[in-house]
Amino acid sequence: MSELSNDRSPANTILRLVAAGKVTSRAQAARVTGMARSTIGLHVDQMLRDEVLAELEESQGARGRPARELTVGRGAGYVVDVIFDRTNTCVAISDASAAVVDSRTIDILLNPDPKAVIGRVLDAAADLLSGHDLVLSDVRQVIASVPAPVDFHEGVTAHRSIMAGWEGIQIAKILSEHFGAPALMDNDANLMALGAATTVHRDELPLLHLQLSTGIGAGLITADAKIHRGADGSAGDIGHLRIDSRADARCQCGKVGCIGAYASLHAVMSQLGIETDSDTDPRAGRKALTQLVRKADPAALAALRDAAGHLGQLTAILVDMFNPRTIILGGGMIELSDDVLSTIRGVVYQEAMSIATRRLVISPSRLGNKAALVGAARLGADELLDMSPQVGQARYFAE
Repeated sequence: MSELSNDRSPANTILRLVAAGKVTSRAQAARVTGMARSTIGLHVDQMLRDEVLAELEESQGARGRPARELTVGRGAGYVVDVIFDRTNTCVAISDASAAVVDSRTIDILLNPDPKAVIGRVLDAAADLLSGHDLVLSDVRQVIASVPAPVDFHEGVTAHRSIMAGWEGIQIAKILSEHFGAPALMDNDANLMALGAATTVHRDELPLLHLQLSTGIGAGLITADAKIHRGADGSAGDIGHLRIDSRADARCQCGKVGCIGAYASLHAVMSQLGIETDSDTDPRAGRKALTQLVRKADPAALAALRDAAGHLGQLTAILVDMFNPRTIILGGGMIELSDDVLSTIRGVVYQEAMSIATRRLVISPSRLGNKAALVGAARLGADELLDMSPQVGQARYFAE
Protein backbone atom coordinates (compact mmCIF):
# COMPACT_ATOMS: atom_id res chain seq x y z
CA MET A 1 0.00 0.00 0.00
CA SER A 2 1.28 3.44 -0.91
CA GLU A 3 2.32 5.80 1.90
CA LEU A 4 2.19 8.81 -0.42
CA SER A 5 -0.02 11.44 1.22
CA ASN A 6 -2.19 13.74 -0.88
CA ASP A 7 -1.13 16.77 1.17
CA ARG A 8 2.62 16.24 0.84
CA SER A 9 5.03 16.52 -2.04
CA PRO A 10 6.62 13.25 -3.26
CA ALA A 11 10.02 14.47 -2.03
CA ASN A 12 8.63 15.24 1.43
CA THR A 13 7.09 11.78 1.59
CA ILE A 14 10.44 10.18 0.76
CA LEU A 15 12.21 12.37 3.32
CA ARG A 16 9.71 11.42 6.03
CA LEU A 17 10.08 7.72 5.30
CA VAL A 18 13.86 7.94 5.42
CA ALA A 19 13.74 9.98 8.64
CA ALA A 20 11.44 7.37 10.20
CA GLY A 21 13.77 4.54 9.19
CA LYS A 22 11.07 2.93 7.03
CA VAL A 23 13.05 3.44 3.81
CA THR A 24 16.80 3.00 3.40
CA SER A 25 17.17 2.62 -0.39
CA ARG A 26 15.72 3.91 -3.66
CA ALA A 27 14.23 0.52 -4.48
CA GLN A 28 12.55 0.34 -1.09
CA ALA A 29 11.20 3.87 -1.52
CA ALA A 30 9.58 2.83 -4.81
CA ARG A 31 7.96 -0.23 -3.21
CA VAL A 32 6.63 1.66 -0.19
CA THR A 33 5.33 4.74 -2.01
CA GLY A 34 4.20 3.09 -5.25
CA MET A 35 6.09 5.69 -7.29
CA ALA A 36 8.14 4.76 -10.35
CA ARG A 37 11.84 4.20 -9.69
CA SER A 38 12.66 6.94 -12.19
CA THR A 39 10.52 9.39 -10.20
CA ILE A 40 12.16 8.29 -6.97
CA GLY A 41 15.56 8.76 -8.59
CA LEU A 42 14.80 12.33 -9.68
CA HIS A 43 13.68 13.39 -6.20
CA VAL A 44 16.45 11.55 -4.37
CA ASP A 45 19.13 12.99 -6.67
CA GLN A 46 17.86 16.53 -6.02
CA MET A 47 17.79 15.96 -2.25
CA LEU A 48 21.32 14.56 -2.39
CA ARG A 49 22.51 17.68 -4.22
CA ASP A 50 20.87 19.83 -1.52
CA GLU A 51 22.28 17.56 1.21
CA VAL A 52 18.79 16.99 2.59
CA LEU A 53 19.56 13.30 2.13
CA ALA A 54 22.88 11.49 2.20
CA GLU A 55 23.66 8.17 0.53
CA LEU A 56 26.22 6.00 2.28
CA GLU A 57 27.95 3.01 0.75
CA GLU A 58 27.90 -0.26 2.67
CA SER A 59 30.34 -3.02 1.74
CA GLN A 60 28.67 -6.15 0.35
CA GLY A 61 31.77 -8.34 0.24
CA ALA A 62 33.58 -9.57 -2.84
CA ARG A 63 30.54 -9.91 -5.11
CA GLY A 64 28.37 -7.14 -6.49
CA ARG A 65 28.44 -3.42 -6.04
CA PRO A 66 28.29 -1.91 -2.55
CA ALA A 67 24.76 -1.19 -1.33
CA ARG A 68 23.78 2.44 -0.87
CA GLU A 69 21.87 3.43 2.25
CA LEU A 70 19.76 6.60 2.37
CA THR A 71 19.96 8.67 5.54
CA VAL A 72 18.91 12.17 6.56
CA GLY A 73 21.52 14.76 5.54
CA ARG A 74 22.74 18.00 7.09
CA GLY A 75 20.59 20.06 4.75
CA ALA A 76 17.42 18.83 6.47
CA GLY A 77 18.37 21.01 9.43
CA TYR A 78 18.85 20.55 13.15
CA VAL A 79 16.91 21.19 16.34
CA VAL A 80 18.21 22.75 19.55
CA ASP A 81 16.47 21.10 22.50
CA VAL A 82 16.49 22.80 25.91
CA ILE A 83 15.19 20.79 28.88
CA PHE A 84 14.84 23.18 31.80
CA ASP A 85 14.67 21.49 35.20
CA ARG A 86 14.69 22.73 38.77
CA THR A 87 18.22 21.55 39.57
CA ASN A 88 19.86 21.32 36.14
CA THR A 89 19.20 22.03 32.49
CA CYS A 90 20.02 19.86 29.48
CA VAL A 91 20.89 21.38 26.11
CA ALA A 92 21.02 19.12 23.05
CA ILE A 93 21.15 19.03 19.27
CA SER A 94 18.91 16.61 17.38
CA ASP A 95 18.21 15.99 13.71
CA ALA A 96 15.24 15.39 11.42
CA SER A 97 15.18 11.69 12.34
CA ALA A 98 14.78 12.65 16.05
CA ALA A 99 18.26 11.31 16.82
CA VAL A 100 20.10 13.21 19.54
CA VAL A 101 23.44 14.22 18.03
CA ASP A 102 24.99 15.57 21.24
CA SER A 103 23.92 16.93 24.62
CA ARG A 104 25.25 18.74 27.66
CA THR A 105 23.90 19.08 31.21
CA ILE A 106 24.31 22.37 33.05
CA ASP A 107 24.24 22.25 36.85
CA ILE A 108 22.29 25.42 37.61
CA LEU A 109 19.10 26.07 39.59
CA LEU A 110 16.16 27.60 37.70
CA ASN A 111 15.52 30.18 40.40
CA PRO A 112 15.95 33.02 40.91
CA ASP A 113 17.91 34.38 37.92
CA PRO A 114 16.38 33.48 34.51
CA LYS A 115 18.91 35.60 32.60
CA ALA A 116 21.82 33.63 34.04
CA VAL A 117 20.17 30.32 33.16
CA ILE A 118 19.34 31.38 29.60
CA GLY A 119 22.86 32.76 29.17
CA ARG A 120 24.34 29.41 30.16
CA VAL A 121 21.95 27.65 27.79
CA LEU A 122 23.00 29.80 24.83
CA ASP A 123 26.69 29.28 25.64
CA ALA A 124 26.23 25.50 25.84
CA ALA A 125 24.31 25.45 22.54
CA ALA A 126 27.09 27.44 20.85
CA ASP A 127 29.69 24.95 22.08
CA LEU A 128 27.64 21.97 20.89
CA LEU A 129 27.08 23.49 17.45
CA SER A 130 30.71 24.40 16.97
CA GLY A 131 31.79 20.94 18.10
CA HIS A 132 29.90 19.47 15.14
CA ASP A 133 30.88 22.17 12.63
CA LEU A 134 27.35 23.61 12.67
CA VAL A 135 26.35 27.27 12.57
CA LEU A 136 23.20 29.13 13.60
CA SER A 137 21.72 28.82 10.10
CA ASP A 138 21.78 25.02 10.49
CA VAL A 139 19.29 25.35 13.36
CA ARG A 140 15.76 25.24 11.92
CA GLN A 141 13.77 24.62 15.09
CA VAL A 142 14.07 25.09 18.86
CA ILE A 143 12.12 23.09 21.45
CA ALA A 144 12.05 24.08 25.13
CA SER A 145 10.69 21.98 27.99
CA VAL A 146 9.80 23.53 31.36
CA PRO A 147 8.59 21.96 34.64
CA ALA A 148 5.51 24.17 34.82
CA PRO A 149 2.17 24.77 33.12
CA VAL A 150 2.69 26.49 29.77
CA ASP A 151 0.76 28.87 27.58
CA PHE A 152 1.74 26.91 24.47
CA HIS A 153 0.68 29.61 22.01
CA GLU A 154 2.46 32.47 23.81
CA GLY A 155 5.58 30.53 24.83
CA VAL A 156 5.49 31.62 28.48
CA THR A 157 4.96 29.83 31.79
CA ALA A 158 1.36 29.97 32.98
CA HIS A 159 1.79 29.68 36.76
CA ARG A 160 3.77 32.26 38.68
CA SER A 161 4.37 30.21 41.86
CA ILE A 162 5.91 27.13 40.20
CA MET A 163 8.76 28.87 38.35
CA ALA A 164 9.19 31.90 40.58
CA GLY A 165 11.06 34.72 38.87
CA TRP A 166 10.17 33.56 35.36
CA GLU A 167 6.85 35.41 35.18
CA GLY A 168 6.55 37.19 31.85
CA ILE A 169 9.85 35.81 30.55
CA GLN A 170 9.14 35.02 26.89
CA ILE A 171 11.37 31.98 26.73
CA ALA A 172 10.27 30.84 23.28
CA LYS A 173 10.68 34.34 21.81
CA ILE A 174 14.17 34.77 23.31
CA LEU A 175 15.33 31.42 21.91
CA SER A 176 13.70 32.05 18.54
CA GLU A 177 15.37 35.44 18.14
CA HIS A 178 18.78 34.12 19.15
CA PHE A 179 18.78 31.13 16.80
CA GLY A 180 16.79 32.75 14.02
CA ALA A 181 14.40 29.80 13.97
CA PRO A 182 10.88 28.97 15.18
CA ALA A 183 10.73 27.99 18.85
CA LEU A 184 8.11 26.02 20.77
CA MET A 185 7.87 25.67 24.53
CA ASP A 186 5.91 22.89 26.21
CA ASN A 187 5.30 21.42 29.64
CA ASP A 188 7.81 18.69 30.50
CA ALA A 189 5.01 16.19 31.21
CA ASN A 190 3.79 16.50 27.61
CA LEU A 191 7.26 15.94 26.19
CA MET A 192 7.88 13.02 28.56
CA ALA A 193 4.67 11.46 27.26
CA LEU A 194 5.77 11.98 23.66
CA GLY A 195 9.14 10.45 24.52
CA ALA A 196 7.43 7.47 26.16
CA ALA A 197 5.28 7.02 23.05
CA THR A 198 8.42 6.36 20.99
CA THR A 199 9.00 3.19 23.06
CA VAL A 200 5.65 1.56 22.26
CA HIS A 201 3.89 0.34 19.12
CA ARG A 202 1.21 2.45 17.46
CA ASP A 203 -1.49 -0.03 18.56
CA GLU A 204 -0.48 0.62 22.19
CA LEU A 205 -1.84 4.17 21.97
CA PRO A 206 -3.50 6.20 23.48
CA LEU A 207 -0.79 6.57 26.09
CA LEU A 208 -0.93 8.32 29.45
CA HIS A 209 2.37 9.28 31.06
CA LEU A 210 2.36 10.21 34.75
CA GLN A 211 5.36 12.00 36.20
CA LEU A 212 5.29 11.35 39.94
CA SER A 213 8.06 13.40 41.46
CA THR A 214 8.29 16.58 43.57
CA GLY A 215 5.17 17.55 41.64
CA ILE A 216 2.58 15.46 39.81
CA GLY A 217 1.93 15.91 36.10
CA ALA A 218 0.42 14.00 33.21
CA GLY A 219 0.82 13.91 29.46
CA LEU A 220 -1.64 12.25 27.08
CA ILE A 221 -0.74 11.00 23.62
CA THR A 222 -3.80 10.35 21.47
CA ALA A 223 -4.42 7.36 19.21
CA ASP A 224 -3.00 9.33 16.26
CA ALA A 225 0.24 9.98 18.20
CA LYS A 226 -0.44 13.66 18.98
CA ILE A 227 -0.05 15.51 22.28
CA HIS A 228 -3.40 16.40 23.81
CA ARG A 229 -2.85 19.89 25.22
CA GLY A 230 -6.43 21.03 25.65
CA ALA A 231 -7.87 24.36 24.53
CA ASP A 232 -5.28 26.51 26.32
CA GLY A 233 -2.38 24.15 26.96
CA SER A 234 -3.28 23.25 30.55
CA ALA A 235 -4.40 19.64 29.99
CA GLY A 236 -2.56 17.22 32.27
CA ASP A 237 -2.03 19.62 35.18
CA ILE A 238 -3.39 16.95 37.53
CA GLY A 239 -1.28 17.82 40.57
CA HIS A 240 -3.94 20.32 41.58
CA LEU A 241 -6.91 17.93 41.55
CA ARG A 242 -8.50 17.21 44.92
CA ILE A 243 -9.04 13.48 45.45
CA ASP A 244 -9.45 13.35 49.23
CA SER A 245 -11.98 15.92 50.48
CA ARG A 246 -10.59 15.57 54.00
CA ALA A 247 -7.11 16.69 53.04
CA ASP A 248 -6.24 20.21 54.10
CA ALA A 249 -2.56 20.44 53.17
CA ARG A 250 -1.76 23.69 51.41
CA CYS A 251 -0.28 23.39 47.92
CA GLN A 252 2.34 25.69 46.41
CA CYS A 253 -0.38 26.92 44.06
CA GLY A 254 -2.09 28.45 47.10
CA LYS A 255 -5.09 26.08 47.21
CA VAL A 256 -5.84 23.50 49.89
CA GLY A 257 -6.07 19.75 49.38
CA CYS A 258 -4.39 19.39 45.97
CA ILE A 259 -3.11 15.84 45.53
CA GLY A 260 0.37 17.23 44.92
CA ALA A 261 0.29 18.59 48.47
CA TYR A 262 -0.16 15.16 50.08
CA ALA A 263 0.91 12.48 47.59
CA SER A 264 3.99 13.92 45.84
CA LEU A 265 7.63 13.29 46.69
CA HIS A 266 7.75 16.76 48.22
CA ALA A 267 4.73 15.96 50.39
CA VAL A 268 6.20 12.65 51.59
CA MET A 269 9.43 14.36 52.60
CA SER A 270 7.51 17.07 54.46
CA GLN A 271 5.44 14.44 56.26
CA LEU A 272 8.63 12.73 57.45
CA GLY A 273 10.20 15.98 58.60
CA ILE A 274 12.85 15.93 55.87
CA GLU A 275 14.02 19.36 54.74
CA THR A 276 12.92 19.67 51.12
CA ASP A 277 14.90 22.73 50.10
CA SER A 278 18.62 23.24 50.63
CA ASP A 279 20.73 26.04 49.18
CA THR A 280 23.87 23.89 49.30
CA ASP A 281 22.38 20.69 47.86
CA PRO A 282 18.89 20.83 46.30
CA ARG A 283 18.89 17.03 46.10
CA ALA A 284 19.59 16.56 49.82
CA GLY A 285 15.97 15.85 50.72
CA ARG A 286 15.58 13.15 48.10
CA LYS A 287 18.85 11.54 49.16
CA ALA A 288 17.70 11.46 52.78
CA LEU A 289 14.38 9.86 51.82
CA THR A 290 16.15 7.29 49.64
CA GLN A 291 18.33 6.28 52.59
CA LEU A 292 15.27 5.80 54.81
CA VAL A 293 13.58 3.61 52.20
CA ARG A 294 16.71 1.50 51.74
CA LYS A 295 16.82 0.95 55.51
CA ALA A 296 13.14 -0.08 55.42
CA ASP A 297 12.22 2.69 57.85
CA PRO A 298 8.60 1.93 58.88
CA ALA A 299 7.44 5.57 58.81
CA ALA A 300 8.95 6.16 55.35
CA LEU A 301 7.44 3.00 53.91
CA ALA A 302 4.04 3.81 55.40
CA ALA A 303 4.14 7.36 53.97
CA LEU A 304 5.03 6.00 50.53
CA ARG A 305 2.24 3.40 50.63
CA ASP A 306 -0.28 6.05 51.64
CA ALA A 307 0.84 8.37 48.83
CA ALA A 308 0.78 5.50 46.33
CA GLY A 309 -2.79 4.65 47.34
CA HIS A 310 -3.90 8.23 46.61
CA LEU A 311 -2.00 8.18 43.31
CA GLY A 312 -3.73 4.93 42.41
CA GLN A 313 -7.12 6.55 43.00
CA LEU A 314 -6.13 9.48 40.82
CA THR A 315 -4.89 7.15 38.07
CA ALA A 316 -8.11 5.12 38.20
CA ILE A 317 -10.12 8.29 37.59
CA LEU A 318 -7.89 9.19 34.63
CA VAL A 319 -8.30 5.68 33.22
CA ASP A 320 -12.09 5.99 33.35
CA MET A 321 -11.91 9.46 31.80
CA PHE A 322 -9.40 8.88 28.98
CA ASN A 323 -9.40 5.09 28.48
CA PRO A 324 -5.69 4.83 27.56
CA ARG A 325 -4.24 1.58 26.23
CA THR A 326 -0.89 2.19 28.00
CA ILE A 327 0.11 4.00 31.17
CA ILE A 328 3.77 4.84 31.77
CA LEU A 329 4.80 5.85 35.29
CA GLY A 330 7.98 7.86 35.78
CA GLY A 331 9.64 10.10 38.34
CA GLY A 332 11.19 9.90 41.78
CA MET A 333 8.20 8.20 43.44
CA ILE A 334 8.45 5.22 41.08
CA GLU A 335 12.24 5.05 41.37
CA LEU A 336 12.11 4.94 45.18
CA SER A 337 10.32 1.62 45.59
CA ASP A 338 8.69 -1.14 43.54
CA ASP A 339 5.85 -1.04 46.08
CA VAL A 340 4.72 2.33 44.70
CA LEU A 341 4.21 0.86 41.23
CA SER A 342 2.48 -2.28 42.51
CA THR A 343 0.18 -0.28 44.80
CA ILE A 344 -0.87 2.05 41.99
CA ARG A 345 -1.51 -0.92 39.71
CA GLY A 346 -3.59 -2.68 42.34
CA VAL A 347 -5.80 0.33 43.03
CA VAL A 348 -6.34 1.02 39.31
CA TYR A 349 -7.38 -2.55 38.46
CA GLN A 350 -9.65 -2.62 41.50
CA GLU A 351 -11.35 0.76 41.13
CA ALA A 352 -11.37 1.66 37.42
CA MET A 353 -14.10 0.29 35.15
CA SER A 354 -13.34 -3.19 33.86
CA ILE A 355 -13.98 -2.18 30.24
CA ALA A 356 -11.15 0.36 30.56
CA THR A 357 -8.68 -2.01 32.26
CA ARG A 358 -9.12 -5.32 30.45
CA ARG A 359 -6.38 -4.47 27.93
CA LEU A 360 -4.62 -1.75 29.92
CA VAL A 361 -0.86 -2.08 30.49
CA ILE A 362 0.79 -0.11 33.33
CA SER A 363 4.60 0.01 33.16
CA PRO A 364 7.52 2.00 34.60
CA SER A 365 9.33 4.40 32.29
CA ARG A 366 12.07 2.92 30.12
CA LEU A 367 13.62 6.33 29.49
CA GLY A 368 14.01 7.66 33.02
CA ASN A 369 15.24 11.25 33.10
CA LYS A 370 15.82 11.23 29.34
CA ALA A 371 12.09 11.08 28.52
CA ALA A 372 11.61 14.83 28.02
CA LEU A 373 14.70 15.07 25.79
CA VAL A 374 13.52 12.16 23.62
CA GLY A 375 10.11 13.82 23.36
CA ALA A 376 11.62 17.19 22.50
CA ALA A 377 13.74 15.60 19.75
CA ARG A 378 10.63 13.86 18.38
CA LEU A 379 8.57 17.06 18.41
CA GLY A 380 11.44 18.97 16.83
CA ALA A 381 11.81 16.41 14.04
CA ASP A 382 8.07 16.56 13.33
CA GLU A 383 8.26 20.34 13.13
CA LEU A 384 11.24 20.17 10.75
CA LEU A 385 9.34 17.86 8.43
CA ASP A 386 6.22 20.04 8.60
CA MET A 387 8.03 23.28 7.81
CA SER A 388 6.31 25.81 5.62
CA PRO A 389 7.77 26.66 2.18
CA GLN A 390 9.21 29.89 3.60
CA VAL A 391 11.63 28.00 5.86
CA GLY A 392 14.44 25.66 4.92
CA GLN A 393 14.38 23.62 1.71
CA ALA A 394 11.09 24.88 0.30
CA ARG A 395 10.60 22.29 -2.43
CA TYR A 396 10.34 19.45 0.08
CA PHE A 397 7.38 20.73 2.06
CA ALA A 398 3.69 20.85 1.22
CA GLU A 399 1.87 24.12 0.72
